Amino acid sequence: MKHVNSQSFFLVRAPTSVPISRRRLRELISTWRVWQDDNSAMDMATVVSELVTNAVSHGAGDMLKLVVSADMRRSRLTLEVHDASPALPRRSRPGPGAESGRGMVLVEHLAITCGAENTVRGKRVWAELALPPQPTAGRRSLDPHRAARALARRFPIIRWPQLRAGLRIVALRRAH
Repeated sequence: MKHVNSQSFFLVRAPTSVPISRRRLRELISTWRVWQDDNSAMDMATVVSELVTNAVSHGAGDMLKLVVSADMRRSRLTLEVHDASPALPRRSRPGPGAESGRGMVLVEHLAITCGAENTVRGKRVWAELALPPQPTAGRRSLDPHRAARALARRFPIIRWPQLRAGLRIVALRRAH
């Protein structure tokens, strides 16, 4: 398993991008085999929704860029949303009846750390979330190369058949 996975994709700056960003995030987390509990799944979905919603509502340009990075050694997930507006998000104090204005406060509450900065093409708004402890049982078997090497070390005399992942192990006999 790689320790850091990262992928970016573009979204149209439209309200329909909010559910698409949640779906793409779930797909990436699943592809990377990152374990999540109910709380972390809800936090990830909420934060990506809020970041994309803010970019759709207050950003500029036709497109948004979403970057998702999972650092397994640090147990962190970083979400970044890039748009073409140089205006950084401001913390607001919505009234009790207001229907919006709480997004960044919610992100600040759910994230370990978050921020915004200007870029050459606009701005980047990001949040870093804690991943729950990842199960260790069976982790080594997820990497076919690592599993094959372990088998070859443990049983050096056997000629191993081709594995499902297309990796062929040929054990070397010890020279006497």
